[in-house]
Amino acid sequence: MQKQKEKKNLGILAGVFVFVYGLYLFLDWLAHGSFTTLFAELGTPLFAVHQLFNVIIAAIAALMISLSQIKLRLTSVEPKGSTSIPFLSFIFGLLTFGCAPCVVAFLGAVGITFTPIVLPFGNLPWKIILLVLMIAGFFFILRSIDKSTCTPKALKNQ
Repeated sequence: MQKQKEKKNLGILAGVFVFVYGLYLFLDWLAHGSFTTLFAELGTPLFAVHQLFNVIIAAIAALMISLSQIKLRLTSVEPKGSTSIPFLSFIFGLLTFGCAPCVVAFLGAVGITFTPIVLPFGNLPWKIILLVLMIAGFFFILRSIDKSTCTPKALKNQ
């Protein structure tokens, strides 16, 4: 039974990691139009740095969601922000280093003026800001898990 739970938790972790990494890879593709253009504009070393950031951000998001799911199963209480922080990080990425023309056109259609700032190195500073936000969110969730209390099932039934 314990091995089955461990496999399920590892499956959730791997699935979320692949999904979130795919989202950030998609944002890179949207920002440059194609991977050929991405390589031509950034070069191999800078592309590798971008992918390293994508992997780290995806790993943090996967850990946050997995930890929240484990805590939810154990205590029936989900840590605050555990699933919203990874979602907000994707929205942040979409608005900053993702598909800027798509966002400008969409927001313009509903009457919102929006101009993203294009930063050097293929918008790498936006990813650094995002990584800092994700790390802060991860420590917030770890603290919320650490400070939570658990009521044993025997006491709940009395």
